[in-house]
Formats: sequence, C-alpha cells, structure tokens
Amino acid sequence: MLNCRSRAYLPLALALATAALLPVRAAAGGELGDVIESLELKTLDGRKVAVASKKAQANVVVFFRTGQEFSADALKAMAECEKEFAAKPVNWVGVVSDTEPAEAVKQLVAEAGVRMAVLVDAGDALYGRLEIRLHPFTVILDKDRRVAVREPFHKIGYCDRLRAQIRFVLKEISAEEVAKLENPDKGTFRVPGGVARRHLNYGRLLLEQKKWEKALEQAEKALGEGPLAAAYVLRGSALAGLGRCPEAIAAFDEALRLEPGEQAAKEGRRACGK
Repeated sequence: MLNCRSRAYLPLALALATAALLPVRAAAGGELGDVIESLELKTLDGRKVAVASKKAQANVVVFFRTGQEFSADALKAMAECEKEFAAKPVNWVGVVSDTEPAEAVKQLVAEAGVRMAVLVDAGDALYGRLEIRLHPFTVILDKDRRVAVREPFHKIGYCDRLRAQIRFVLKEISAEEVAKLENPDKGTFRVPGGVARRHLNYGRLLLEQKKWEKALEQAEKALGEGPLAAAYVLRGSALAGLGRCPEAIAAFDEALRLEPGEQAAKEGRRACGK
C-alpha cells in the first residue's frame, strides 16, 4: 500500500512568513521557498509558454480538471481576479494533465471566461514536482520563481483569498493585513462554527508541516463542535499521513455522507485506496 498523504490548506500569512525565512533551494519540490526553474510547457494548440513570466512580479498557476464542479468554480473565480489585476504585473496560467481531452478543457475555459494560457503537463510532471494532491489547486510564484503561496480551492470567498495573496506577493499589503483575513478578532468567532473554524485552520497548517498527530487532535476538537464534513476531511488527511488508511477512508466516507460533493474527501479516499 502506498503511503498516502494529503496536502491541505495553509494559512497565508504564516506560509509567506515561513517562505521568507527558508533558504532558496533548487527546483526540488513544491515546498514554500523552493525555486521552480524556468520551465516551458506546450499549450493546447502546441505553442510553448513559460510557466513563470520573467516580467511578472507574481505568477499564478492553477491546476484544474474537466468534469469537476470545483474546478469550474475555481476558474470562474480566477476570471474575476484576472480582470482586477489586468493592469498589474501578474501572470496567469492554467495547467491540465495530458490525459485531459483538449476539447473538454477548451469548453471549460470558455465557459469560465478566463483569459489565461492553458498549459499541458505531460506525465503530470509539474503537478508531481509541486507535490500537489488535489484539484483544483493554486500555486503563486514570486518574481524569483519561488513558491510563495500554496492554496487549495475554497467554495466561499476564493477570489477574495487570491486577491489578498497576490497583493501580498506584489508587496501592496503587509503580512499583518493578510493575517487579519485568516485570524480575525476573537469577536468574529462568536458566530456559529467559529471555534471549529479555528481548529480547522490550525489543523490544516499542521498537516502542511506533516505534524499528523497534532493535526488529528485539531480535527477531533473541531468535531467536538459538531459533525462537519471539513473536520472529517482533516481527520482523514491526518490518518492518511500516519499510514492508517482504513481509518482515513472511514473519515472520508463520513465527510462524503455529510457533503456528497466534497472533492477533498473523494480524492483523499482514492489516494488511500491505491
């Protein structure tokens, strides 16, 4: 059985602060601070396009798939953000596997209204190099092609999240301003689900750091607030990281029972089933 792991959400302010302290490394993987070498991929029509533009201060790379509701939603959010940053040094590219049917990709892109070039990742090489486990997933590289942001899809406020992240990479706002989006004043947590959300955010950070046991603790605390699909996904991801796939599958199944369309649970379960 393969050791299945799930890379989950990482709060942006902590992520970027960590990236700033990390030594610059050659293109080894997709950890924060890693440098992705200059790379060109072919577009759907065969042209070669750079993943990261030399002229851009921020390079937004979104990995998506056809036939997936969340990918469609992510691209629609991207279309909104593209327009807002049209006059700024931001480069946008979409990336799909070479197993995706080209016509289906073109239709999805047209329906979403994005203008970005769509690149074909032969053998899912870039996807693997960046150590991504889910679709859709966004990576933002800074002007030096360092991985500055790793962001899975969120059904609520995705464009708002990307907007803040891009502005941070462009140095338009501070880490403190971004942190407010991820760590609101305690008063905001008085709304229903606020306490659980804190545990989920912290648990996702721990997952990114591969602190599986501690992430599992946060999942249990979140579940103590109520039966939340996201908390079961966190539990399953932590158990998968520990190599406890039968228990992880049970957690993912519970998430899917609560939210049948929960893509992270579906992909986590699929990874554990290998």
